[in-house]
Amino acid sequence: MADTHVVSALREKRAKVAGCIARLERQLDQHRADLSHIDGVLRLFEPDRDPEAIKPKRTYARRTRYFARNELSRLCRESLRDSERLSTEDIVARIVERKGFDAADSVLRSALRAQLLTALRAMRKRGAVGQSGLGRGVRWKLAGA
Repeated sequence: MADTHVVSALREKRAKVAGCIARLERQLDQHRADLSHIDGVLRLFEPDRDPEAIKPKRTYARRTRYFARNELSRLCRESLRDSERLSTEDIVARIVERKGFDAADSVLRSALRAQLLTALRAMRKRGAVGQSGLGRGVRWKLAGA
């Protein structure tokens, strides 16, 4: 027979997960009802078009609490403006210093590195930065610099 404290903890966890699922199902039902009402109004204004043909937009997770809107890409551009070519780690170090974050916090640096790489890739797609090399040896520079 399993220990009673283990069973008790598992029952508590199950109750929390079941409650979370019930709340999400209620939200899903409300969103489906909202969508149905919007589709009805769209059909009034455009009876010949099918609202189902409208592609859903991707929703994004909550914005990071470390940076304001576009602040990370601005700090990245400022770092690259001061140097010829920088590695991702060099840019992270400059941003950590500029923002006054704890430079010894490896978890924070890892999270910033992931966010920075996302920002750099988007900037590369727009032609704002250039990339040379791959993997950990990648170097970044401002386009036209």
